Amino acid sequence: MLTVLYDGGCPLCRREIAYYRQLTALEPIQWLDLSIEQPLPAQLNRCDALRRFHLVDEQQQVWHGARAFIRLWQALPGWRWLAGLGRIPGFASLLELGYRLALRIRPRLAALFGT
Repeated sequence: MLTVLYDGGCPLCRREIAYYRQLTALEPIQWLDLSIEQPLPAQLNRCDALRRFHLVDEQQQVWHGARAFIRLWQALPGWRWLAGLGRIPGFASLLELGYRLALRIRPRLAALFGT
């Protein structure tokens, strides 16, 4: 089972996760809202987990940032093609740069999308 950790206190994050949750995943996914006090996987602390997107896979490997999204997309119909691009050398790094930029402007993005 995949465990997706997300900031339920972030309107933009909530909106994106709500979209993913409505899809019929190809493998079981547990959605863990970090805005609610609850136990976390042993490898993470709440402060670090709230800073960026994280996913823990079946082998308890922690994925973060763009690579966590790529791993999630592997489990979602309609998104597997994008996950496949993550195998192209340099693509995951390029996505990570975009993700870090999005983190910096996340409050403005949330305002732009009216969330």
